[in-house]
Amino acid sequence: MRRTLIRIVAALTGLAAMSCAPVFSAPPHLVAASPVDGVSLPVERQTFDLMFNRRLSASATWISVWREDDGATMATETDVDPQNPRHAQVRLLEAARGTYRLHWHAVDARSAAAADGEQDFTLQDESMAQPRLQVSRATADTGEKLEIVGKGFAEKCLVKVTMGDDQVNLTTVETNVYGDFDAETRVPPNVSFGIQPLSAEDTQGGAAVTALQVRWGGWPPLVAFTVGQPGPRPGEVTFALSARNRSDYLLERVRMVLSDPQGAMFLSAYPRPERQNATSVWEIPTMDRGAIGPFRATFRTTGAVVGRMRIEFRHRRALGCSDDECGPAFVSESVSESTEVTPAAAGASPRRQD
Repeated sequence: MRRTLIRIVAALTGLAAMSCAPVFSAPPHLVAASPVDGVSLPVERQTFDLMFNRRLSASATWISVWREDDGATMATETDVDPQNPRHAQVRLLEAARGTYRLHWHAVDARSAAAADGEQDFTLQDESMAQPRLQVSRATADTGEKLEIVGKGFAEKCLVKVTMGDDQVNLTTVETNVYGDFDAETRVPPNVSFGIQPLSAEDTQGGAAVTALQVRWGGWPPLVAFTVGQPGPRPGEVTFALSARNRSDYLLERVRMVLSDPQGAMFLSAYPRPERQNATSVWEIPTMDRGAIGPFRATFRTTGAVVGRMRIEFRHRRALGCSDDECGPAFVSESVSESTEVTPAAAGASPRRQD
């Protein structure tokens, strides 16, 4: 499998009609939660920090906590930071042993689009304080320096630090005798625009996460994957296509185009595409942060073939949306190519397409 870099077709920041046109709204996406999901904490009044990729409505956003065994609600206090409205915080006003569930309801301040999510935690007497991460700046561009401070990890232990939804490696450091570290690194060139997670995990399982706003992220925001395999029947090959939006750009008119391999005959595809001039075309009206796929296409061929996919997409800036939240408008495309794949041999059992 091979990924190739997106080629920018045109930056349309000068086209006022496009830049000011309304776009579909998207709900907030949880980027970082501290402490992390599934953590075991001391029986104390804990504080949870949640970082989202969009500004939150303070009046409509809420967080509740209840005990798993009997559903009893725990007294809490929730705030949306007025200086950084992407940041919500919930404080426990009481503490008792048990397993709990935290439920958040996040509402976008501009569009009122909403999302919900949950995470679990346990309060027990023998638990230790959890690792924490601090970063020297709240915003940065690719290539700029970052100082990362970690506290509360395992003593004299290696810690891997990553960034972004794809967990791009930043550095690996060793903690001191107190379980702390201080490392300097740079924002990688392939981390995309938006609020990006910065994560650290030691070899003993201790983990922490925070967030950093990347203003002018690396390209591409949308990465494509094309994977080929023999089958499912003799003389056939199948290609699985997928894509991931690693950024906070809300993409529109996403168009995935798979060309028929040379010398191969198209048999079927799922979901059903539109067939145009020896290509299979899937159209997705909008794509928020996250992944789509796999889309599958099967061909009959007598020899080894390569799958080649092109993805076209665009982004428009919504009315009232700031530069750091929406970014400039653009139209772009991405290409992806599989490794060479040989059709299933005669007499081979039909393959299951995962």
